[in-house]
Amino acid sequence: HKRTTYASLALCIAFFSAAFIFGGVLLSKTDVNQQWMIAINQSVSGIDSLWSVLTQFGEGGVALLLLLVFTRFSRNGTALSLKCFLIGSVLSPSLKAIFAHARPLSVLDAGLIHTIGYPPTAANSMPSGHSMTAIAAVTLLCLCLPVGSKFKPVAALLVVFGSLVALSRIMVGAHWPSDVLAGGGLGILIVCLAVQWEQFQPWSNYLKQSKSQWGLMLCELGLVIYLFRLHAETPASQLAIDVIATLGIAGLMSRLSLLRKKEMP
Repeated sequence: HKRTTYASLALCIAFFSAAFIFGGVLLSKTDVNQQWMIAINQSVSGIDSLWSVLTQFGEGGVALLLLLVFTRFSRNGTALSLKCFLIGSVLSPSLKAIFAHARPLSVLDAGLIHTIGYPPTAANSMPSGHSMTAIAAVTLLCLCLPVGSKFKPVAALLVVFGSLVALSRIMVGAHWPSDVLAGGGLGILIVCLAVQWEQFQPWSNYLKQSKSQWGLMLCELGLVIYLFRLHAETPASQLAIDVIATLGIAGLMSRLSLLRKKEMP
């Protein structure tokens, strides 16, 4: 019965993911895509700092650092985080090269789009990597939450937050709505692939070993250094990056403390 329920759930998630991906691809071929881009981009003004902060959470290094900090207490959260990062690092640039869609700023008149920071203009718009990363991270965090009705509000807030991060790519002028839809669907698919990978080739037990924990700690340190050296486009985004890096330091120190206790005779 449990296997049947799991198979049905996996099928529903795969269908949901495919609907978003193909929906985004189809939308990219219509004039509606440009109309929605302009309408959504200009619908909310006066909160540029908020969108500037939110869009930072779709950056790959940011998401991986936060996942390593917040999923390490779940049974296989660290393994899934690493596998999602590896899969996404291959799929996103590959699909961008295949589709080679032009960015909004290289197609529309500059006066039609409200930009925040310095959105890219290269022909690699589809899918949105930030949207993919944000939705994958939120989906994974929801999977790592303890089972129980009291955690449903947390899951709902995570979904809203991830959706806003994805939406921020339109608000800053970097992506079309089609890119965001396809990126979101791809993010869900990446988590599904990571879960299947972990079932057939588990990393969880290996990652619990001391030498692996030292390696993860060095990975977190590298990501913290990367974030502190990252050039932010706006003061708000710089503040967000600094706060995230500080959280990373706290997570690193916590991991180090637990590791030392574990190795004490």
